[in-house]
Amino acid sequence: MKKVAISIAACLTLVCFIFAASPKASAQQLATATLGGRVTDPAGAVIPGAQVTVTQKATNFQRTTTTNDEGVYVLTNLPPGEYDLKIQANTFNVQVSQSPVSLQVGQNVNLDATLDAGLAEVVDSVGYVPLVDTNSSKVDGVIASREIEGLPLNGRNFLELALLVPGNAPAPNFDPTKTNTVLISSAGQLGRGSNVTIDGSDNNDDVVGGALINISEDSVQEFQIATNRFSAELGRSASSVINVVTKQGTNELHGSASVFWRDRRFQGLPPTFDRRGAEPPFDREQYSFTLGGPVVKNKAWFFGAFEYRNQDGAVLVGERDTATRTIRRGFAGAPLNDLLASGRLDVSPNGVDRLNFRYSIERADDVTASTLVREIGSASQRQAARNNYQAFTANWVRALSPRAVNDFRFSVNNFFNRTAPLSVAPQFTFPSLQDGASFRVPQATRQNRLQASDNFAYVAGKHTFHFGGDVQRVDADFDLGVFQQGRIEFVEDFPTFDHNGDGRVDDNDLLFAVTLRSGVPERALVIPDADNYHFAVFAQDDWRVSPRFTLNLGLRYELDTDVKNVSRTAELNPLILPFLQGQRGRDLNNFAPRVGFNFASKDGRRSLHGGYGIYYDRVVLQIQSLERGLDGRALPVEVRAGNVFFLDPETGQFPPFAPSFSNPFTGFILPGAGASGINIIDNGLQNPSVQQMNLGVQQEFARDFVLKADYVHNFGTHFLIGRTIGEVFNPVVGGADRVVNLESSAKFKYDALLLSLEKRYSKRYLFRASYTLSKAFNYANDDQIPFSNGPIDPANLQLEYGPTPNDQRHRFTFAGTFDLPYDFRLAPILTLASAVPLDILLPDASTRIPQLQRNAGGRLFHNGAELNAFLNDLNAAGGVNGQPLPLAPADARFGDNFSSLDLRASRLFRFGERVSLEPIVEVFNLFNVTNVLGVSNVNYSGYGNVLGSQNFGRPVTTAGGVFGSGGPRAFQFAARFKF
Repeated sequence: MKKVAISIAACLTLVCFIFAASPKASAQQLATATLGGRVTDPAGAVIPGAQVTVTQKATNFQRTTTTNDEGVYVLTNLPPGEYDLKIQANTFNVQVSQSPVSLQVGQNVNLDATLDAGLAEVVDSVGYVPLVDTNSSKVDGVIASREIEGLPLNGRNFLELALLVPGNAPAPNFDPTKTNTVLISSAGQLGRGSNVTIDGSDNNDDVVGGALINISEDSVQEFQIATNRFSAELGRSASSVINVVTKQGTNELHGSASVFWRDRRFQGLPPTFDRRGAEPPFDREQYSFTLGGPVVKNKAWFFGAFEYRNQDGAVLVGERDTATRTIRRGFAGAPLNDLLASGRLDVSPNGVDRLNFRYSIERADDVTASTLVREIGSASQRQAARNNYQAFTANWVRALSPRAVNDFRFSVNNFFNRTAPLSVAPQFTFPSLQDGASFRVPQATRQNRLQASDNFAYVAGKHTFHFGGDVQRVDADFDLGVFQQGRIEFVEDFPTFDHNGDGRVDDNDLLFAVTLRSGVPERALVIPDADNYHFAVFAQDDWRVSPRFTLNLGLRYELDTDVKNVSRTAELNPLILPFLQGQRGRDLNNFAPRVGFNFASKDGRRSLHGGYGIYYDRVVLQIQSLERGLDGRALPVEVRAGNVFFLDPETGQFPPFAPSFSNPFTGFILPGAGASGINIIDNGLQNPSVQQMNLGVQQEFARDFVLKADYVHNFGTHFLIGRTIGEVFNPVVGGADRVVNLESSAKFKYDALLLSLEKRYSKRYLFRASYTLSKAFNYANDDQIPFSNGPIDPANLQLEYGPTPNDQRHRFTFAGTFDLPYDFRLAPILTLASAVPLDILLPDASTRIPQLQRNAGGRLFHNGAELNAFLNDLNAAGGVNGQPLPLAPADARFGDNFSSLDLRASRLFRFGERVSLEPIVEVFNLFNVTNVLGVSNVNYSGYGNVLGSQNFGRPVTTAGGVFGSGGPRAFQFAARFKF
């Protein structure tokens, strides 16, 4: 089916390229915008040869073109901003103008004009610019500078505003090295595969996925989030592209200084907090400074931004209270220091060339919770991380002729992370608590990227062509101390019997099933060269078939050279060669055709659009580390029997040589049960791909109001999963080791109705409201890294099909900025969302109940009574492996709806035309609504999910933790000075 779809769409695209006779641009260029339209006389006849000039208001940068034989003009690759537009035709001896024309990143403005020889020489307005997209079939939204500057943000990370666009929601954290990174789930996926670009340059972690460097909110001009169905110019993502543009200097010197302050005395307490403990410490100061202006007026400009955050925070932690046999909750310190700085230089020596250069750095040090595989972690499960980022981007846009523009970009970015545990101990994995030190740390990762890309735009008759490509070299290395301290899998939270016969019941009587530890705990796993080249080429034709009908036709090809360790097949462990089928080669068939249409009404206030496309995700380089590290030699993970294997069924006691809590790693070696085993990359592994389809309408029903509705259907294939395919005797560990095949066998499906109502800024206010009705299913709780214990039945992956852990059926947001009388301002963000599902795990927390789909809580069962009815039937039939399962508490819950209102109030004090001071008060979660939500993709619901544990069906964590969005009510005070 996929090959047929590719062939049909590719043929359509090529036919349109070949037979293009003679524009309307609608491609989503990175970091730029497009202006186009048609010039006619009062009778509707087209006017060829009319001169069209745009002038950027802030810098006086100009570009000029002429209308073609169809009376059409197109100006591509324009920097976003406000422009003056002038159109003049000598034969008419008349000139018309429009000011301002606002161009947003990744967008196209259609501005038709009529020249009338009977009018005066200069006409002040071309006409009203509708809000409706009459050119493309993409599903996207743009967050403008007024929203970025005016809306309340808890932590000032501008990417959170992407959640205001329908089809986007928060994603579970999957990266233990960047726990403060904002992750966006687009179109139901889990956030690893989204593509974030800054000024057109790749800003993604190719090691584990997600975004890299953060930049100050005050340095962001605007950003586009293309949720679905974007053009062939954009790639490396099967979900969304977030296209960020930074601010540039202007012809006037301008700047700002801001301070934001929060303190624990002005915030509530999480409802999951045990009031017997001390209140959580919290204070935060953020300082931001910007300065921009001319280097040479009308020729060169600079802009710089600096921001620093000092935060003394806390994380919710659990502690085993052996006296009361309960898990007590409290807080542990989580300080954060984050420095952001960037500088940008723009140069326009003439009306032909434009160059810009940007350098950005981030230095972040934090203490936070380690990645959890249980509902809550202890204080010792915290980790200290240091992240250093830097990025340099250079861009050269040259207008080769009135019809041709070339855009070349070069960038370098790198990051270094080092993460260390706060304690020296194994990881004690209890059913209800993760204690000790995380087995995943210490670790260090480094990534360096060189990128060069080019985009050539050419207008020919009714067609606007874009041709180009992208080349990246990504170098990564790993220094992984995983499994050095080991991991112990307990089957109970507290001991119930004097199993060692010493006359007392204490932790040495705890039952544990297995232990996992490196066979060489004194040695870290070092992978110095996890490298890859990425190549992409594309062709895009936006064909204005008629003044009201546009076709978007594109074809993209992508290639990764070494994500599958192709260059190192000779290094593979000979033990696994019998399991490899076929020859290992690069994934060469990543052709991505895209076909779309847009049919607009005559007045441009209504459009119908839709289309189909294939999109490919990157394969993260951590897959390399799994095969090269977990190959049975480099990092031999010894899986040993716990003391439950030594338990005498008659006496209930251990023999003297049995492993114990104080000496756990002495059991006999098991055949890899519960371990990662030997991992191999399937020779046929491919880049995950998603077929995206959409059909939508846009309607401007009143001046400055636009209503958008899109139905989106996505079907994904070749997502990664780890499947056990056998076992071998591994002499390194002295026993059997299971062989896990890392393969492209998982699937994904997403259906959604996306609705939005937007009000453009006018009459002193703007707002956007969005609603998403969606359903997402996949085969694993992680869509890129197969870290889970694997499928219930390796021979039947269909049993894994179930809701994604972040499947949020309903989501509504409202945000706006309102300028009130006497220079008061008000800006709310309201978020309402339904609950995500919960995975129901067996009492040993090893896996889910085999008879249930993944994440059945809140989907198949809505309360404890419904689940218990199923469990009673299951136990009557013999339970699981002959053992009955405990029932759930009657009041067990599986998820929590989300509700939060954030509000900013301020007053502007003006001192002349350009100087102002703005005191600000913000309150997050104004009504102090309890929002329960987890962090990890293992248990994103925030409720206990291990049957038989004291936490099952009860809230364990709170949305936003102590201080984040959706957390307890908190006030923040700020002031901003601008000139």
